[in-house]
Amino acid sequence: MRPQQPRRPNQRGRVQGRVVQRRPVPTPPKMHLDINCDIGQSLGIYKNHYEESIVPYVTSINIACGMHAGDPLTIAKVIDLARNHNVSIGALIGYPDLLGNGEREIYFDVDELRAMVLYQLGALHALAHAKGFDIRHVRAHGFLYRQVYTDLLIAETVAKAVAEFSKWITLVGLSSQILYNACSNANIKAGQEVQIVRRYRRDGTILPFSTSIDGKNFIEQSAKRAREVIQTGRITCEDKSRISLNADTIHVPSDTVESVELARTVRALITDPKPLHLDKYDKYIADLGEYN
Repeated sequence: MRPQQPRRPNQRGRVQGRVVQRRPVPTPPKMHLDINCDIGQSLGIYKNHYEESIVPYVTSINIACGMHAGDPLTIAKVIDLARNHNVSIGALIGYPDLLGNGEREIYFDVDELRAMVLYQLGALHALAHAKGFDIRHVRAHGFLYRQVYTDLLIAETVAKAVAEFSKWITLVGLSSQILYNACSNANIKAGQEVQIVRRYRRDGTILPFSTSIDGKNFIEQSAKRAREVIQTGRITCEDKSRISLNADTIHVPSDTVESVELARTVRALITDPKPLHLDKYDKYIADLGEYN
């Protein structure tokens, strides 16, 4: 008696009337995500009293460079804070809008925007260099942040200005194709960011923060989004749909006591948090190891 031959599935994945169930391949958890927050956003006598408490739980800080917030002495003190906690420093750039904290709509032409970006990078670089630090990344703030993930011309202008300053700097922004394309065209790295305290739309953009909605169960809801991104690479949107996100860094706020607790929670979810800039050296370190 001839042994029965195994049945082959047809093009639709069926075996003689029986449906073959294809299990989705699980996404491995993110092991080395960066955690970033905005620091040094002072204005006159106003100071953020939670900065020193949150820095131990992040791996990168974004320092306000004096346009929308910040001042030279505050920048210098924050750089010392970064040294004490061994975190990476980056520039938090925005429009010249001290009264509006950089949130109001301001429109510059390409040349003016380029000069504004380089001006802020230069200010932070001078103070950082004096203390033996380098700028590792750049993150836009407020209205400029929104433009970087929705307006290709703005994103390319910012990316090209960053590239003029240094090719080794990462431009951080909301995970989007516009940010990725702008950085690719400028030949710099894009740091795809996830905003865990904000609700997402299906198209990957974020909704404005609502105290009545987002402020309710703030830590629980934000930590839930962080856990979903870390474990699955996805996030659940406001309409309950789920979208994939290519996450490199998670942004946490830094202006309330709840923000400190949230940063502590997110830090505990990531196995080995790592600043954005470190991974670009991994390849060269690995290559050198082959010759040892």
